[in-house]
Amino acid sequence: MIPFLKSSASFLRLEVKALKYYPSNFVLAILQSFVETGIWFFVALFLNEYAGPSLNEYGGDFVAYMVIGVIFFSNANKIMNSPFQSLSTAFWDKRLEVYNSSSFGIWAFITGRLMWSFIFNMVIQMSVLAVGIFVMKLNISANIKILPAFAFYFLFLLISFGIGLIGASMFFTLEVKQGREPVTWFMNVLARIFSGVYYPIAVLPAALLFVSKLLPHTYALQGIRLIMINGYGFSNGTVMQNFIILLFFCITTVIIGIISLNKALHKAQRNNGVGMVV
Repeated sequence: MIPFLKSSASFLRLEVKALKYYPSNFVLAILQSFVETGIWFFVALFLNEYAGPSLNEYGGDFVAYMVIGVIFFSNANKIMNSPFQSLSTAFWDKRLEVYNSSSFGIWAFITGRLMWSFIFNMVIQMSVLAVGIFVMKLNISANIKILPAFAFYFLFLLISFGIGLIGASMFFTLEVKQGREPVTWFMNVLARIFSGVYYPIAVLPAALLFVSKLLPHTYALQGIRLIMINGYGFSNGTVMQNFIILLFFCITTVIIGIISLNKALHKAQRNNGVGMVV
């Protein structure tokens, strides 16, 4: 395990070096996050009076509901896209076959890039959240339970990574070498519509509510909002129930993701190789 982590960390260091050469990428990424969050912040301000009554569960504050949803969903979405983007980048840079021939193969490369994506986006996410709290004056709890908040956030990212691995397997099984693969694209669309990112799922037609219950994003965002806005912890029944459901999603998606990508890699190796254009 330690040699694998060292190998993964080497790819992390490469990303750090790249950032030193191109610091503008970091600045632009921060600006993009602020712009994206800011747009939804002003939309929420405009609709707060009308949407508030539908959000009694969160104290009736649509602004806090919206901003927290956008920030955490955006970061999880980047983690979900990380595995496929890593493979695509290495493939078109003619480095994928080289990585696959190393001691720990492509997995060390994907893990290293994941570590970097987590740190990079965490810094941006915390910066945006800090501005939201201290400048935008978001109405969040003064008594946030740190352990439940971190647990929900960590599981949310692991689930997103597991889904991302399933999507990355399409790189070889469906020969999707660039653009977007269908798994994460479909999950992204469903989550934006049915998981309550931008509006409470209570406004959805009753016949479609079952879709929300099938998405891990629904439970993750509800739990994070209850913790951050209401100050709830694991003693709250809804929070604990959502955590257990997320734990199930986490185990399932990560296992399926690892198996799917391993099978896809073996298929590619049996044919023309992982770096071959088909």
